[in-house]
Amino acid sequence: MAFQRISFALGLSLLTAAAPSCDRGGDDEGDGGPGGGKADGLGDAGICAGKVLDKTIGDDGNKPFDLSALDDVFARLVLRAKGNADECPESFAEIMAKLRETDTENCAGVRDGIRTAVVSETSQVMGKADSFRAVTLRQCGSRKSHELLFSMFGIAGAPKALPESVEVIAFDAANEAFNYYALEGGELGFFGSSTDYMTGEGGRCKNCHPAGGLNMKELAAPWVHWEGLTTTPGASALVDKFDDLGTKTDGVELEELVNRGNQAIDDVRVRTLLATNDLRQVLRPLFCTVQINLEEAGPGPNTPPPVIPAQPLVGSLAFDGVPATPEQYAAAIKLSGQKILGPNGKTQLKNASGKPATDTHFSLAYVVKSNEDVLYLNKLQELQVIDRDFRLDVLAVDMTRPVFSDARCALLESAPDLGKLTTSTGKAKAGLPKKIREGFLRSLTEAAEGSAGAQLSANLANTNDSADHEAAAQAFMTACKARPVEEFIGDALQVVSLQRERARELAIMEFPSTLPFDELEVPRGTFLDPANCTLVNDK
Repeated sequence: MAFQRISFALGLSLLTAAAPSCDRGGDDEGDGGPGGGKADGLGDAGICAGKVLDKTIGDDGNKPFDLSALDDVFARLVLRAKGNADECPESFAEIMAKLRETDTENCAGVRDGIRTAVVSETSQVMGKADSFRAVTLRQCGSRKSHELLFSMFGIAGAPKALPESVEVIAFDAANEAFNYYALEGGELGFFGSSTDYMTGEGGRCKNCHPAGGLNMKELAAPWVHWEGLTTTPGASALVDKFDDLGTKTDGVELEELVNRGNQAIDDVRVRTLLATNDLRQVLRPLFCTVQINLEEAGPGPNTPPPVIPAQPLVGSLAFDGVPATPEQYAAAIKLSGQKILGPNGKTQLKNASGKPATDTHFSLAYVVKSNEDVLYLNKLQELQVIDRDFRLDVLAVDMTRPVFSDARCALLESAPDLGKLTTSTGKAKAGLPKKIREGFLRSLTEAAEGSAGAQLSANLANTNDSADHEAAAQAFMTACKARPVEEFIGDALQVVSLQRERARELAIMEFPSTLPFDELEVPRGTFLDPANCTLVNDK
């Protein structure tokens, strides 16, 4: 299950944090609870009692889930609404109809509070309406925009009706957690909460939401496939046709929504992982690639990149780029055999001019560490679990593989056992950054010369080398600029190609058209040498 699946990409582990509260203080009509919105006639049993199946242990689960354990806005306004059992929604349309009865504060009209972003990996490239996905939010009363979200897939270019099946993410404000649902074939299932996913528990939705947060793969402007700096053919007509889609929004709002939603659960994510007393779990997003985002170098639709950016080559340690002309980039992707494939993963799409499509709508799409994980690492620093120097010491290991570094990820096995990581109030113990550093140094005393472990040990031994790491990254980019441009672009495309292939191994990457394919067949151990920016392989 993906919420794009939103990767929304919106881009939700074995101790589970505190279970969602079931004490609502009675059955008071008109109490919208923490999520806001007037709730007319709600009950703890509700119209869906016995009809929401427990999918937290797998798709085969058929035991009803206890709705009193859920206190998010969807549970309160729909599942526990008063009425007869035959009123439990069996389609997206019926869910929206029920919300118009129970969620009325500042939402009197049929489209009030509803906004929908439409995305299509194929429509923008082809220049005509094709197949869409839609992310719909309903924001009534005092709710934030991230508190009630719906995602639908496989919407035809000019549909007569919307799909009946829908995925739902709803925010439990009291517990600072998202709950995940799906309505499939008229059957409602509960797939667990973000706190479940943080420690590896819960149903299949954790495959696309491994850290419990909201996914929007194409998070940053110009959002590759989302609207924002461009329009998607057929998107406006789709939203205008159906009241249940409200008004049209775009990647601009979704980016803000996703980041705000992930920030809303960051404290819980840190506390949940610290409570495991397992540093490997706490530090995994620093050493390993947990979740990804996609970015792009093209400044506008169907425009070649003016530079090959530093980010896919060295991550956030440098913010430089290697200038490239349109002709140089075009020659390089032609030589690589790059193409955009259709939904079947075999047929090359054609662009609006009828020519074979060779690039995404915004060119040179590449893979980066997700902002969801960056926000989490920021929170680790804020709560004094790690410091900035330790963070950069780790990122400087195997620095020209900023994502999918097997060598850096393997160093997690050297994480020290420090016993209990929190105080009685759940806060990180005092002095934890120093203890973590010293613990890793003890674990790495016998690391082989030239290994990733030896590199990390040397970095950790110097507590004032942040500027050195950034200087090394900049020196690497300077070496890249010194190379013949055509040769460098060809090598950079091999690195990007390998990152794309590894990204396609993730559950969040459901659609062949999301990223280009090519004929390069790059070996897994390929990377750019940090010293001279030439292509090497460590296998």
